Amino acid sequence: MALLHIYDSSDSRIVQTANQRGAVNRLPIANGNDLQGALDGLLTAGSFFDRILFETHGSPGRIYFGNIYIDAAYWNARPGRYNRLAASTCRIYFNGCNVAEGSSGWSFLESVVGCFMTSGGGEVFGQTSVGFGNPFNGHVVHLWGSTKTLFVRDGRITERFEQ
Repeated sequence: MALLHIYDSSDSRIVQTANQRGAVNRLPIANGNDLQGALDGLLTAGSFFDRILFETHGSPGRIYFGNIYIDAAYWNARPGRYNRLAASTCRIYFNGCNVAEGSSGWSFLESVVGCFMTSGGGEVFGQTSVGFGNPFNGHVVHLWGSTKTLFVRDGRITERFEQ
């Protein structure tokens, strides 16, 4: 299995940390309007992943590619569309500042479950705080706040966890 790294290629700092990640499947997106076409291309190619990382700027319940945001309504408009991309125990991580903050953060994570995990399980999680990129290893560190996680089994959310 493999990691799919979807990131905002319009931001040079995000590109810098993405380039430090090593051998992963990269999906650079400069404009949010291009996300669906890129994900559809992966479906057409028969790709699937056990880990999917979205690395973008964020705000409560939103991720950004360029100036275009993706929110719960975006994923809700595509029910089950990308479930063939996610392995049955996939982990989907949204590494954008404050993506999971508040009730809109929970709604965002829930909508991702409905789009990617309708027939499987795994975890969907995101941060409630601002992160700092480490240019040496490509990882973003969140020094405060919490991680919100949804655990999924057979397409249903079985647990909500905040740590």
